[in-house]
Amino acid sequence: MDRDMIAETFAFLLLLSAIDGQILAPNTQANVISRTSGNLLRNLTGTQVYKDTIFTSRLDASAPIRRFYRGFREVYSRLLGETGQRNSGNFLQAHVPPTRAFPCQTEGFRSATPPVSVHQVRPGDVDIIAAVGDSLTTATAANSVALWEVMVENRGVSWSIGGQGTWRTHLTLPNIIKEFNPQLFGYSLSDSYNVHRKAQFNVAENIATTSDMPYNAKKLVRRMKLDPRVNMTHHWKIVTYMIGGNDFCSDVCYQANATMWINEMQEKYLIESLRYLRDNLPRTIVNLVPSPLISLSFSMDNVQTPFSCSLTRPIECSCLFGPSYSKDRKLFRSLERKFVKIMERVSFLGELHTPDFTVVFQPFFQDASVFYRGSKNADMSLMSIDCVHLSQKGHAVSANGLWNNMMEPVGKKSLGFRPLFQQFKCPTPDKPYIFTNYNS
Repeated sequence: MDRDMIAETFAFLLLLSAIDGQILAPNTQANVISRTSGNLLRNLTGTQVYKDTIFTSRLDASAPIRRFYRGFREVYSRLLGETGQRNSGNFLQAHVPPTRAFPCQTEGFRSATPPVSVHQVRPGDVDIIAAVGDSLTTATAANSVALWEVMVENRGVSWSIGGQGTWRTHLTLPNIIKEFNPQLFGYSLSDSYNVHRKAQFNVAENIATTSDMPYNAKKLVRRMKLDPRVNMTHHWKIVTYMIGGNDFCSDVCYQANATMWINEMQEKYLIESLRYLRDNLPRTIVNLVPSPLISLSFSMDNVQTPFSCSLTRPIECSCLFGPSYSKDRKLFRSLERKFVKIMERVSFLGELHTPDFTVVFQPFFQDASVFYRGSKNADMSLMSIDCVHLSQKGHAVSANGLWNNMMEPVGKKSLGFRPLFQQFKCPTPDKPYIFTNYNS
């Protein structure tokens, strides 16, 4: 029996144990469902109306399916093994030779004593790194070379929270900050899922939407409080918060009248989760980042994509590429653009800024494209095999963009992708701090 047959057998057995009789549960309220009850088949098919206008991925609609998904991932990952350690392929960044120095001067950019103000934090002052979000933060399929690997989460190479290797092999935000503070911790170490220790403070989940962010925020805080390494009131932290792609890629088209209320609900959950972080994570800078998923999808409209993408995109991003819903993709795009503006506006809310907590909108993903800025040729090596997720190279380019935004004052932040290391901003003696709304 080959690996595929073993995986399918395990998946079927897990599904049978997970359903637990709910597949025949009566449908008492048409197609109205909640996260924890309802007819399983109806919860997974057709347009949904959620109680209390809560919108979430349909795969999160019932406890049995969540148990099945978690069990399936465990079996799947053990059968496939780790893919994140691959060191050859055009989906990887080119390694930087030892003869080339780190692009920035690192001496002098950690304060002699930890700063009191969030507006005087140097890169070396950051002790803890964390992230909330979806599959682009879990680095799903970043190192995949086959379609059956697209469920593997290569968290160690994630642009915002991966700590695998060094900046020479895997450019990530943690691997950049480690050059300023080698004692940095919290970054993901290798392939892992949310529940694994190696994920550390990367609490992102595949298929997550904005409505999941209050839970994501609480999970992050709880995880930090349980970690004996963390001193909440002493350590400075960076949390990168990126969300929104799944709202428009795989959720909005399945819910009745969602186009009428989705932006309102997104703003509600966004503010709720940021308030929770403010109240529970002192000494924190939040990088608030719009998702590149929709922009990247539209940038490939006139590109000859691999056949594998034609197979996966109607499934992974059915609202844009599914035959039943793609007619409304321009509407979904306009709603996504509105959400980006909401994110930026929320980042300026006065209540989200205290002496030791701030939110900064980092817009580099806003115009993400497989075309580098000024280039007429698409670089499809930025994308994973499914053309939905980023490759490891795409994560490295994204880390470069995030870092540059952190080194750029508000109102003067760069947008879009550039070739790796073409532009790499650095702190200076005159401007040594990570830019915030109040020190720009």
